[in-house]
Amino acid sequence: MKTMKRLAGCLLALCLLLALAPRAQAAGTVRVSRSTSEVYVNDQKVQIAGYNIGGNNYYRLRDLAAALAGTASHFDVGWNRRSKRVELTRGTDYTGGAETARPAASADALPSPAELVIDGRRTDAAAYNIGGSNYYRLRDLGEALSFAVTWVQASDSVCVYTGVGDGLRLLEGGGGAAMRTMNRGKSTQRWSETCVSYLYGGGGTYTVVDASGAKTVTADTYDGGTWALTGSRQIPMELDLFGGFFAGEQYNYMVFGSNNVEENDRREVLRVVKYDKDFNRLASVSVTGGECGATKPFDAGTTRMCERGGELVIHSSREQYASADGIHHESQLTLVVDTERMAVKNQLGQFQGNHVSHSFNQFAQYDGENHVLVDHGDGYPRSIVLNRYAGGTYTAVDLFEIPGAVGANCTGVTLGGFEVSGGNYLVAINTVDHSKVRSYDSYELQGLELDERDVVLLASGKGNTSAAGVSRIALTGYIGQGKLGSTPYLVKLGQDRFLVLWEEFDYGQSGSSYNVADNGVRCVQVDGGGRPLGEVRALPFARLSYDCQPVYLDGAVSWYVNAMGGRLLYSVSP
Repeated sequence: MKTMKRLAGCLLALCLLLALAPRAQAAGTVRVSRSTSEVYVNDQKVQIAGYNIGGNNYYRLRDLAAALAGTASHFDVGWNRRSKRVELTRGTDYTGGAETARPAASADALPSPAELVIDGRRTDAAAYNIGGSNYYRLRDLGEALSFAVTWVQASDSVCVYTGVGDGLRLLEGGGGAAMRTMNRGKSTQRWSETCVSYLYGGGGTYTVVDASGAKTVTADTYDGGTWALTGSRQIPMELDLFGGFFAGEQYNYMVFGSNNVEENDRREVLRVVKYDKDFNRLASVSVTGGECGATKPFDAGTTRMCERGGELVIHSSREQYASADGIHHESQLTLVVDTERMAVKNQLGQFQGNHVSHSFNQFAQYDGENHVLVDHGDGYPRSIVLNRYAGGTYTAVDLFEIPGAVGANCTGVTLGGFEVSGGNYLVAINTVDHSKVRSYDSYELQGLELDERDVVLLASGKGNTSAAGVSRIALTGYIGQGKLGSTPYLVKLGQDRFLVLWEEFDYGQSGSSYNVADNGVRCVQVDGGGRPLGEVRALPFARLSYDCQPVYLDGAVSWYVNAMGGRLLYSVSP
């Protein structure tokens, strides 16, 4: 009896100890902290919170699905009660709600036993159950859902880029800045600006030349098959301003400049530098203020170049010395350089034989032995004008005459591309319906409720000498439909085969105001006369760069866009 009483007392004491003791965690449970990282989707900040577990960020699936709705990587989330598994469906927008409340600063996390199935296929991904919800490691989901993830240490930012694997790659190197993408403003602005993004290829490698930095130009080389970064060079800026880059057959070239507001005739205003293909400096030639009459090189324009043999044509812009009226007018500036001697061989001065003022964009190509230039002029002439060089002189053809007063900066037109076919010169523009414009000034077009623009090809036969002989081929019917075609690009695929690319913007009315929606890229093949060879193709989740000219490499048209977390490369089969 005493023994039984002693045993009962021991049991009672044990129960009291167990009741008073702290509760132990379930097996496998870990204590986790709320993630401090801000999250960006395609460089747009989103409100999504997660937890950091073992140095990796984990997010609730439904929150991620809400953040990716409307992107190329959108998916829906479902729960199969019978099989107790999470089921994701790609290509369908998630319509449920996202968690808006900020999660606790710390929480208990238990490895989730739930199976993850994407489009009917089981997927391995690290997951934890936190507060009754499943949180998944972001990088594990990227490959399955076609998005890339990168972390920007300087700003503690998680950057997600959608559509990877569907014509989009996230490249090593580059990035660190906001996206340089086409937008409505770039497609309606009065004049162009210096290009700082270039892509070229050859010999199984591709090179990105990026001059978005302040002191150096970066040349990153990638393997042509894997697009893995294989080398990088930092080329010093030789003057204060970057003007342009050109990849020639044997050599590379860059143009640098300095402002000369004092109108100092002896100041070096332009320097053309010649490099080998590994960007080792070889030689240069300089132009002074007195030689070119420039106070600001590259002003309100874009430097473009072309070559034939040992001759390099540099077609650019400048602000000039003050004229008799006391005004610093803007015009084109054209240099023809002997690349063997590195010497300027054409006449410079204030008024060249191909004078255009104001010249808001510039293009240059060779047609046989002679170069051909295209400018966007708002005054003298007020047109998209082509200048063909032959026999020591230029012959001008107005491809697209622009209504309005001489020198009115607003023209309702942007110039985007120029190429040479077997029998024609092809120029790509966007344009408003000029019949609807009441007047033009230096700041806006009077009479347009919406700045709707169509994408148009101008085709001029090589023997044509007048505006009447220019064909206009409209590639879109946006005017009257509340849409805008961006500044287009023109890419040569063969002698008489080209690809035209542009972005489509939609003016969505909300009450008395309009919201501009980006509908993605549109493209169409055209022949040597500018006539479409098929239907317009939609690439709804792609974006164009506003200064990187797309190039035709190894059967695909490619271009890149700088982003916060890296460099985005787009490749499209024509």
